Amino acid sequence: DHNRVKLLRIEGQPLTDYINASHVQGTNGRKYIASQGPKPKSLTDFWRMIWEQKVERIAMLTNLVEKGNNKCMQYWPEQVNGDPLKIHSQFEINLLKEDVWPDFTRRQMEVSKKGSDGVRPVTQYHYTTWPDHGVPSHATALWRLFRKLTNDADNTQPIIIHCSAGVGRTGTLIAMDHLLDQAKRENGIDVYACVTALRQSRMHMVQSVDQYKFLHSAVLEA
Repeated sequence: DHNRVKLLRIEGQPLTDYINASHVQGTNGRKYIASQGPKPKSLTDFWRMIWEQKVERIAMLTNLVEKGNNKCMQYWPEQVNGDPLKIHSQFEINLLKEDVWPDFTRRQMEVSKKGSDGVRPVTQYHYTTWPDHGVPSHATALWRLFRKLTNDADNTQPIIIHCSAGVGRTGTLIAMDHLLDQAKRENGIDVYACVTALRQSRMHMVQSVDQYKFLHSAVLEA
């Protein structure tokens, strides 16, 4: 609870400061928000968080539907330069550009808020080949996504990382950042200590044994 993301309360609604998301420290000054993927009831809150935290970059590590189960609601418009996505008369999101690679898609958007001046850029990196509760077959594409995600990032603004629940795949990517930095500094890694530390910020980070094992091979591959 000490580091949960707190939304600005809506006047007269005392419980509106909650969203299932946690502040997590990265390396080299990076700041992350580990978040549950938005559901129909939390879609507005998700964009409130993006706006209030001044987020410009998002890593999405789940598909919308996996094995017939809805994992995350689509929170961006359907088509480039098509109709904007309008959310509760508060936010308007436009999709400006979409670049598709074999393992991930980059979407460049603009968001505006009713009553606020100007628009803000938001870039989403959507990794599309990471199975739920499993691991990618290799880490190369994930490292490529991570480099694009963090390249020239403004470290005063947090980067949102989310999967479905925001703990397994999300925790694994954040752990990769910490462990690669540790490998460079100390010429060795301590996966157990890293995961234990991350779980002080958000419960269940790195959710499965396979994800825990994958961290070793991912750093070795890097």
